[in-house]
Amino acid sequence: MEAVSRLRALVGAGYARVPGVDGQLLGEAEEIQRDYLGQAIGLTDAVNACLAWRLQQPTVLSFDNHYRIIAPRRPGERPLDVRP
Repeated sequence: MEAVSRLRALVGAGYARVPGVDGQLLGEAEEIQRDYLGQAIGLTDAVNACLAWRLQQPTVLSFDNHYRIIAPRRPGERPLDVRP
């Protein structure tokens, strides 16, 4: 609960943003799930990967190895930087 309160305070002060989930994001996530069928890429992992690619430095903080198998989706796209 404390983490949510802190995040809300950071968002309220303009230090952090919480992205919305829309149809485009869900479509991108679905494409990743299809591309990696059999790899147990869940919706949360797929959405987080897509959100990371919207950043200049696509970084995911996770102990989950699923992110390490997800390759860039298009030419010129940077690989995900996965950090614990």
